[in-house]
Amino acid sequence: MPPSPPPAPAASAAAMLRSVRGVASYSDTLADFLDQWNSVILDVASIAATFAVLFPGPESHPKPLPAAADPAPGPPEREPSPAAPEPDLNLAPEPEGPEPNAVPEPEPIPEREPAPDPAPEPAPNPTPVPKPAPNPGREPSAAELEHRCKQMNFRELRRFVTAHVGDREWLRKVGPDALRRAEDPASLVLRTIGRYYICAESGDAEAACLLLLELYVRAGCPRARGRGDDAEAAEAREAALTWRSRILRVKGRVSLADAGAREARGLAFFMAAFGVPLEFPAQDLYDLLVAADMEACTQVLKCSKHFVKKMRDVVVELINKDMHLQAVRIILAFELENAFPVESTLTHIMEKLHHDRKDENDGQASERDEEELTLLRSISKCMEDHKLHLSEFHSFAERIALLEERVGKPKPALAGIKRKRTTEEDCVD
Repeated sequence: MPPSPPPAPAASAAAMLRSVRGVASYSDTLADFLDQWNSVILDVASIAATFAVLFPGPESHPKPLPAAADPAPGPPEREPSPAAPEPDLNLAPEPEGPEPNAVPEPEPIPEREPAPDPAPEPAPNPTPVPKPAPNPGREPSAAELEHRCKQMNFRELRRFVTAHVGDREWLRKVGPDALRRAEDPASLVLRTIGRYYICAESGDAEAACLLLLELYVRAGCPRARGRGDDAEAAEAREAALTWRSRILRVKGRVSLADAGAREARGLAFFMAAFGVPLEFPAQDLYDLLVAADMEACTQVLKCSKHFVKKMRDVVVELINKDMHLQAVRIILAFELENAFPVESTLTHIMEKLHHDRKDENDGQASERDEEELTLLRSISKCMEDHKLHLSEFHSFAERIALLEERVGKPKPALAGIKRKRTTEEDCVD
């Protein structure tokens, strides 16, 4: 027998191990490249579809070819009639009369025509089987969603939410807890939504990204423990500012108040999730909330602690800029009464208005009274919408009553005309 080969030296085993690790690393890099390439293909296809709709080519709607004419039916072919049998000349001629005692021939029985086949009875309509509801047990899909979050697989997570975007209530129930189980929830959500606000794959994909932002905010905006990524924060800041600029560029909008509800809500949820940039003006933030329907999305936005904290700074800035109505609306919508008590805020507003009127002349008094009355009435309406009664704030109610008396008091030169007009208006009311 030949001797067994000597064992491989340790150096050869180490080299082989390095080769295996190199192949594994190359495989991971190649898989990541293929994922990125597929994402690029989706973006290019979406852009191409958009251009195809905006600039249709000459052959985009070809005319259908005319249908071929059916040939004219010809005359029906006549069936050949049975020829009469020719007489056999070799046979004896038949007698003209009946032979005696001849047995009469039986009369031929006419052949019955075959009865036509009965028309087949229509098959009964099958009873419609109800389609099974998606995820009837809920558990498999909930486990699948949690598995994708744990794996930090942002592409599969986006596909899952897009496929189940019609079942929003179920996703709102199980989604926040699934996101909390991710290793780095903030990075997962940021990678999943990408830059959908620039070019989404479809309407469902856009709705899925918006819903995913909402789920992340509802979860409390969880982040990886003991990890702070400056690059990620810079990326989120750049995305928020780019999003704002894009909204303003569309159709030459002057302010964010002209934005659509969906895109405004998406940007609001994005900043609630990843922070409001310092460069974002307070006025723009207020306009964005108005466009997003503040009352409809406040319950979600209040789940973000840093966004609520940012709202406190916005209130202070709005009051300093004499934007009193906007400040009161944010205080009541985000329930900031502990930081800004309503009565103290109203007193501060009235003192500020009184201080600004010290240097006014007699000609400006009436105009300023009307402006102040309009402002205080708007604040009063906002308070009533949030179940606050004006009678609870005596000084504020007295100020409104005083201004109503001043504005309704006619000028001396036009006393008769003014009084008569007021009486007529009272009758109409």
